Amino acid sequence: MITVIGAGLAGSLLALELAERGLAVTLIDGGSHADATSLSYGLLPWNAGRAWRRLQRRHGDLGLRQRWLQLGPRAVPLPALQIDGRRFAAAMPPVLQGLGVKRLTVEASPLVLAAEQPVVLACGAGCRALAPHLDGRLRVSWAGILELEPGAAGPWLGWRQGLAQLPARFGRLALERRAPQLQQDAWVVDAGLVPCGDRLLAGQISLIRPGLDAGPAPDPAVMEHHLRSALAARWPGLASGPPGHYRQCAVSFCTDGVPLVGQCGAGTWVLAGFSGAFAQVPDAARCLADQLAAK
Repeated sequence: MITVIGAGLAGSLLALELAERGLAVTLIDGGSHADATSLSYGLLPWNAGRAWRRLQRRHGDLGLRQRWLQLGPRAVPLPALQIDGRRFAAAMPPVLQGLGVKRLTVEASPLVLAAEQPVVLACGAGCRALAPHLDGRLRVSWAGILELEPGAAGPWLGWRQGLAQLPARFGRLALERRAPQLQQDAWVVDAGLVPCGDRLLAGQISLIRPGLDAGPAPDPAVMEHHLRSALAARWPGLASGPPGHYRQCAVSFCTDGVPLVGQCGAGTWVLAGFSGAFAQVPDAARCLADQLAAK
């Protein structure tokens, strides 16, 4: 029996890979209503979709979609891929149930690490609370995004279905690299506009605090103001409208861009700290499952 803590992208795909290898798996879902999977753009380079195509051939529609991606306001749109986070979250429970994965919705505690069977920490920002000794490269940021209704957004933004618009460079990645040197809170907005299922995801604000502790959630009204102000520089209509819902959650990352994948203690393993999770997690989960199956 292997216990996987975290039922988001990393935990779900790891549980799937373990179950396919014939291992008994218990997946612990903390029951969070705001998670990194549902708030992510979910975009992938066209050539990074091989693992997702393989998964969908075996398990049906997991949310893989085609998109046109424009990097910068004057760039030529390029073909890309996207995982619809909501579709993925809806599709995985029946897939895992069909493979015999036992799912529990409980709050994980450090006591679970004392169990005799292997335990994998795949709960992102919650990993360090369960295992304080984890590598100091693993940090936490507060990520926020604005959810817009496509019909309401169109008049302001000239929105075209299927076109994802992103900045040419993401400031979040540079801020993550600077995290060990921070002396005070720092935030950055990456101004994007991305269709995802029946909604539009606008912007992406990232706040990082000094040290390993994420601290309390930032004031959502303040964060939404910063986000809308930055978005308005590219799309003026987003300064005060259209109506939308600001959502935020804590997410994990590693300061050098290399996620934690592997054993981190006696009987304890970790799968966390991804800066490009939808591109990185499928292969990482498969590799970790191979390691655990060989034990």
